[in-house]
Amino acid sequence: MSLAENSLRFAWLEVTGLCNENCDHCYADSSPRGDHGTMTVRDWVRVISQLSDMGTRDVQFIGGEPALYPYLPALIRYAHASGLSIEVFSNMSHIRAELWDVFGECGVRLATSYYSDSAEDHDAVTKLRGSHKRTRENIAKALSLGIPLRGGVVAVRPGQSG
Repeated sequence: MSLAENSLRFAWLEVTGLCNENCDHCYADSSPRGDHGTMTVRDWVRVISQLSDMGTRDVQFIGGEPALYPYLPALIRYAHASGLSIEVFSNMSHIRAELWDVFGECGVRLATSYYSDSAEDHDAVTKLRGSHKRTRENIAKALSLGIPLRGGVVAVRPGQSG
């Protein structure tokens, strides 16, 4: 079987363990106490280059909260220039202005988890007061900018409303 027939089509790039939320169910054990890990931007660029060279089509930047990683815009631009399709999995509660521009320029798709239509329930899961409001505002902004977004309602607490 050739490399083209057996290439890695998709890769997750966990660029940070830092998160502004503090969800008990977090698979990555991320939180406000997390950090950006030991990989440098140069290391990430090398990984992205290797993925592109081997025929990978799609990458997803994850964390923690990838929007908190200060070099995310540079990595998105590099991945885009390398011909990769890009998705960012974000809690959507902390998207700075520069990222909106990069998302649009590079055709980034967004993905998010949503915990409840009730602000009280959502904020109880994230342990971040106001996260529901900010997440909803940023979902609306993404859609108004024409940025593709997919989301899932994640039930993690008894009696949690959808």
